[in-house]
Amino acid sequence: MTRISSGTCKIRSITSAQLKWIKGAFGNMLLLACTRLHTICDGLDSSNFVDEHQVEYVISMVFKNLTNNTHRDIQETDLLWVMKKEEITEVLQLFEGAGETKSITEASLRKWMVKLSNERKLLVHLLHSTSTVIEELNKVILVNLFSLVALVWYLLMGFGTTRFIVYISSDHLFLLVFIFGNFCKMICDGIMLAIVMHPFDIGDLCIIDNEQVVIEKIGLISTDFLKDNNWKVQCLNSVLLTKFISNLNRSSDLTDDFEILISSSTSSETIAVLKLKIKELLGSNPESWHAEHCFNTIVIDDVNAKYNLVITHARKFQNYKEKKCQRSEFVQNLRAVLLELNIQNFAIQ
Repeated sequence: MTRISSGTCKIRSITSAQLKWIKGAFGNMLLLACTRLHTICDGLDSSNFVDEHQVEYVISMVFKNLTNNTHRDIQETDLLWVMKKEEITEVLQLFEGAGETKSITEASLRKWMVKLSNERKLLVHLLHSTSTVIEELNKVILVNLFSLVALVWYLLMGFGTTRFIVYISSDHLFLLVFIFGNFCKMICDGIMLAIVMHPFDIGDLCIIDNEQVVIEKIGLISTDFLKDNNWKVQCLNSVLLTKFISNLNRSSDLTDDFEILISSSTSSETIAVLKLKIKELLGSNPESWHAEHCFNTIVIDDVNAKYNLVITHARKFQNYKEKKCQRSEFVQNLRAVLLELNIQNFAIQ
């Protein structure tokens, strides 16, 4: 009876204002728990991506409708059936080589559709990653708010205040405080990297620890990367804060350099023609390369002459494979130029 009466006195000692505050705090916590923070990614279905069969079907239907079942490229006159004449020039710029030939080939249409599908995938991954970060922040806020409300409610009710304070100051809680402190530090580091600094986005090509990786997923605790061989690597955001990150997608005018080894007996006239051919090669593909380049002599000995060629990309890349393919294509074209000039015993590095 003594304990019951003592508890009753403690409950009665709480004012109506305190009870109203507790009720409001629990109401706000319940509202936060029931309210999900969502992004526009809820309207996108990641499983609804275009596959190879759908691409081929769409291409066949487009050519069938615009060319009247004739096996030829889509011409400007065909596009007049579906758009205005003023819009045709802008549309042709979307397809590789269509700006010069004024026609759309099946290969260029297929490449454009695949590129469009990949960009949509990157957008969905980016939005889902943003949603994941927001939901993780939501969970952290819920836990902290629940702990704060429970602590204040416990103190206001006056239940075992002395024992509670003694327990808080005891050594048994030091380990829990240490773990919780490290967790809070990881959360703060994640917020600093993913939200405040924001050094990369989904699909960006970055250099971390002298290794090129592609950003696949950004979380509040860790970030996932893809290497060249599609190996997935996960790294804590707190560790990434200590590393130097170079984002190639946000860097302007990416360059590629080559070392060309040829025989030192090659005449200066042939070298001059080679420089002219390289300039024409870059100028013929303005969508991939800038015309400005640098061709320097490094060393010439009795056997070989070494030259350094630096060229500049005209586009930014969403993946590393596309950049490698463009470099490989240029090497093949450069090899054809060297063979055309009858330059023997050459090497491109």
